[in-house]
Amino acid sequence: MPFFQRLLFPFLLSILTLALAGCSSTDITEKWHAKGITMPRAKKVLLLSLIKDPVVRAYFEDRFVARAKANGYEVVASHSLAPNATDMDEEAEVRDIVRRSGAEGVLVAQLQGVVKDYKHVPSRLDWYPDAYYNSVFYDYYFQSYRGIYRPGYIASDDYFKMQFRYFDVNSEKLVWAANLSTKNPRSIEQTVREITDEVLDSLKGAGLI
Repeated sequence: MPFFQRLLFPFLLSILTLALAGCSSTDITEKWHAKGITMPRAKKVLLLSLIKDPVVRAYFEDRFVARAKANGYEVVASHSLAPNATDMDEEAEVRDIVRRSGAEGVLVAQLQGVVKDYKHVPSRLDWYPDAYYNSVFYDYYFQSYRGIYRPGYIASDDYFKMQFRYFDVNSEKLVWAANLSTKNPRSIEQTVREITDEVLDSLKGAGLI
């Protein structure tokens, strides 16, 4: 089953989920933030996702914004100010969007695709006693054992990758960056929730929001 519905999520048609083993989990794999910079925490952040498909962009941003609001943060979706990617072709247009948003910080989100990680699970031999639980020690000890052979196999995990960059509006400088990876994503709703929580918690921990 594809991770995203074919019409709504064309940018992830390349993602093929396996018979999913285990739960999905999102982690920050790399993180950086500027040291020695004193600036007030942003009360409002503009989310600018680099997704050309307007439907996908609106879907992602709306769910990110809703999750942020539930956690007490004000995030503005860029598509509400510039519905089409062509509305942000020029620097003047981007500056106008930032100005109209009233945000103190700009969070740029970018998709990096999906990486498939293969691993070999070795074969093993599981032993089970023939004797039952009520056997006495000596009877049990001298009972023969039967083994169950489990052959090895090749397994794989899918890792959905995104990167985020946070800029201070006043100085226009990059002050925070992170790369995120979601292992075996089960649904877009859950994945966006996990991504939003990780990003906002990290920005808060860096003293930016």
